Amino acid sequence: MTPEDVLESLVEECQEDHVGLWRIANAVRFDLGAVSPTETRALTLRLVRRLLNERGMQEGFPAPDGRHFVAWDLPADQAVSRIEKEWSRLAREPNIGEVAWFTSRPATHTPTLM
Repeated sequence: MTPEDVLESLVEECQEDHVGLWRIANAVRFDLGAVSPTETRALTLRLVRRLLNERGMQEGFPAPDGRHFVAWDLPADQAVSRIEKEWSRLAREPNIGEVAWFTSRPATHTPTLM
């Protein structure tokens, strides 16, 4: 797979459900063939930046009900910086539920004029 293929797949997943950072790191390792933790992290953060900047995804955590989402409401650069810092504090790759999740932004309803 190419990075573009992985990005498209992640966008589709984000439109269906919340996607954890661990899932993106796994895609980098398994679909893009990253072999070192440094390479996995760099490629993962690059994809995260593209999800936020180019594809309009939002970062945060699932709400306790599991259906809704609590967004951080940060500019993309600040969100990526926060993710990078929290990942560094782990001193390993993120696991399920750690650091951040991603989802599509809620659709805005535009009334139809008659």
